[in-house]
Amino acid sequence: MRGAAPAVLELEDSMNPDPIIGLLERDFDTTTALLASVQADGCWAKASPCAGWTVRQVGNHLVGGLALVARIASGGSATPEEADPQRAADIDHLGAEPAKAFAAVAERCLAAFSAPGALERAFPFQPDPVPGVVLVNVCLLESLVHGWDIAYGTGTSFKPEDAVVDAVAAFSYQTISAERRTNGQFGPALPTGPADPPFTALLAHLGRRA
Repeated sequence: MRGAAPAVLELEDSMNPDPIIGLLERDFDTTTALLASVQADGCWAKASPCAGWTVRQVGNHLVGGLALVARIASGGSATPEEADPQRAADIDHLGAEPAKAFAAVAERCLAAFSAPGALERAFPFQPDPVPGVVLVNVCLLESLVHGWDIAYGTGTSFKPEDAVVDAVAAFSYQTISAERRTNGQFGPALPTGPADPPFTALLAHLGRRA
């Protein structure tokens, strides 16, 4: 998944937005710890599950994308060029201390979406306004899945929280349509079996093989 700007998505009433901030905070903590555990010597240059991207490019895309969302959710704006996932991947957002870079942007995201009314407000994301609750779910998906990309690419242990996997799965199964696959945001879904764990099935839905 190379997260281009999300279109407006209608969420079912069963997707209660109230607990999402807590899930996002805990998953941000998981991803921060993961980044801190990646050894600098050669690991960041390894190939990732994102075709054509190194582990460091995935990290840059993740931090750059979250920084853009945090800016918009805090009242700023963005150009269409800034929403290009390749652009974010090619800019060094990680610096010398990737975990600290991620933690800083995570804090800005959480502050923006914890503001009163932020989840219900529509934000000016290209090409159409996007509800805050959708952006929060996108942030959760990005943190979880790109965290796995980094862990997989570096051979680092990764154990996401079950509740986070369930929330991202509910969001992804509802919102990732065939159109979003054909325009390059997501690869084709891969086959799964009834015995596959929920996270394996989610990764397959997003075009990844655990």
